[in-house]
Amino acid sequence: MKKYFPIAASVLLLAACSEKPGYEITGTVSNNDLNGKYVYLYEYGVKDAAPLDSALVQNGVFALKGTQNAPALRTLRFSEEVVEPVRVAPGENAPFMATFVLENGKLAVVLDSTSTVSGTPENDAQKELQAKIKDLRSGIDKLVADMKSGDENLIKQAEAKYEEIDRKITEAVVNYILTHTDKQSAAKNLYDFRYNISEEQQNEIISKADSSFKSVPGISYMIDHLNVLKKVAVGQKFTDFEMPDAKGEMHKLSEYVGNGKVVLIDFWASWCPPCRAEMPNLVKAYKDYKGKGFDIVGISLDSKADAWAKGVKDLNITWTQLSDLKGWQNGGAALYGVNSIPHTVLVDKDGTIIAKNLHGQELEDKIKEVLK
Repeated sequence: MKKYFPIAASVLLLAACSEKPGYEITGTVSNNDLNGKYVYLYEYGVKDAAPLDSALVQNGVFALKGTQNAPALRTLRFSEEVVEPVRVAPGENAPFMATFVLENGKLAVVLDSTSTVSGTPENDAQKELQAKIKDLRSGIDKLVADMKSGDENLIKQAEAKYEEIDRKITEAVVNYILTHTDKQSAAKNLYDFRYNISEEQQNEIISKADSSFKSVPGISYMIDHLNVLKKVAVGQKFTDFEMPDAKGEMHKLSEYVGNGKVVLIDFWASWCPPCRAEMPNLVKAYKDYKGKGFDIVGISLDSKADAWAKGVKDLNITWTQLSDLKGWQNGGAALYGVNSIPHTVLVDKDGTIIAKNLHGQELEDKIKEVLK
């Protein structure tokens, strides 16, 4: 038997050397009520997917092991019956839930009110960004309280500080993404912050991104959306469409646009607080400039005719109103890439788009400029 031992040992050594390194997740959970509950590992962004793995939480800890062929976004969370899902700000993990890059190596997961993952370079970089965002947001609650105070000066100061914080967060996120355009965590950040990041910056990021980045759920939607926006960008001719008025009569946008007037296309809805807040500015602009070659066409994203009609009456809207009453599936909104409202498109006399999303004084200044 002795003469076979070196051969057997060599076989075992060869087998050990050929084993692929895997991942080891060591998790801690801060809530004692979650002891005895299972935490589940899911593929990120796949609705109604079955869990890939699970682990029992015992004495506040859990562990998962496996092998990952290529880095991929995954989510660790409890069942909705155990931890009710909540909405959080972009860049944050929901309580007792973490989305991270699963890759081979040793990963440390902390599931608590903010949840973090560390242990590999990409997850460490994401954790650092997450900490920076958290630090920048540390004074947000006070600013929100100040904005509800009723003190006009305090409100203006709080709004200015809020906008500055928002700008700094967006800047930090964009810098992270641009230096990680081959990383899936950066793609998730792009999708999460899509409403904060400008169209120009999104196009720059997508142009530099690799196939792994573009494969992340939501990114293909963003690419399609950017392609729609290119067709209605500043400098392009307006896109025509047909839609009914409140009486059900069909009208083409071209009946009002591109016929010698400067026209504001205003996408709005009666249920939208920012739209309602902006409406007095539009009422004033319409009153001041309608006799000087300016017009407005409102495209409502309402889904109920009575709510739309009440909004028009209550807000003193007297310009043309069109709606297919399909809410966010509004046909005109889809053609113009509208994913938030109010959304405005200013069109010159010849039908060329000259500005987008101008409001308040900026809009009035632009109207004055083009009507000279």
